[in-house]
Amino acid sequence: MQFLNDFLSISEEERRGALVMRVVTAVVFATALLTLAAGPAAARTVHIVALGDSNTYGYGTKRIATYPAQLQVLLQARGYDVEITNRGVNGDTTFDALGRLDKAIPEGTDAVIVFLGRNDWRRNSPTSAISHNLEIIVATLRQRGIAVLLIGFKPHDFSDIAEKYGVLYYPDFFNGTMVMNRKLRKYRLKGGDIAGHLNADGYAVVVNKMLPSVEALISQVED
Repeated sequence: MQFLNDFLSISEEERRGALVMRVVTAVVFATALLTLAAGPAAARTVHIVALGDSNTYGYGTKRIATYPAQLQVLLQARGYDVEITNRGVNGDTTFDALGRLDKAIPEGTDAVIVFLGRNDWRRNSPTSAISHNLEIIVATLRQRGIAVLLIGFKPHDFSDIAEKYGVLYYPDFFNGTMVMNRKLRKYRLKGGDIAGHLNADGYAVVVNKMLPSVEALISQVED
């Protein structure tokens, strides 16, 4: 009642001003409520490509059991909007990967996980040749504005490449699956696989060990 008496006692111009202010306040308040109800704007999907050889392809395992597939499931369970494409090829060398790089990494790719060199090593290629090809791959991806996680393996260390191009580095893909440089039997494929590829359980170990580095990779994309 007091508001009505005060409202009637002021001039017509003041009344209009008071009404306008009340309408503006109501609109602002309603907008705030709608914003809160809608929640934060949805972030776009982060597109990651896993580039590699049979260890990435998942030789001898079901598609859902490969490390890229398991990694995507784990990340999505942790709330990340990610899509990981498996671009592993059985038998691939660093030189082979160079030849298919443009096709393997399409436009719209935000980040690439690079794990290559094992087949080069098995064929007695010198470390310098492996490093040279990996450097070209990393440099090409960075020129395209793509974030990179470079992965090494014992006894090789490619951290100097990662440092040179300012990319993330994970030192050993097989961390947690080997003892004394030999893969544990429980993490290896059965059936006489002489190359000693990992099974689904082995890739699960790889993914969990690698997870913090991949989360850092996603953080670079989102920044």
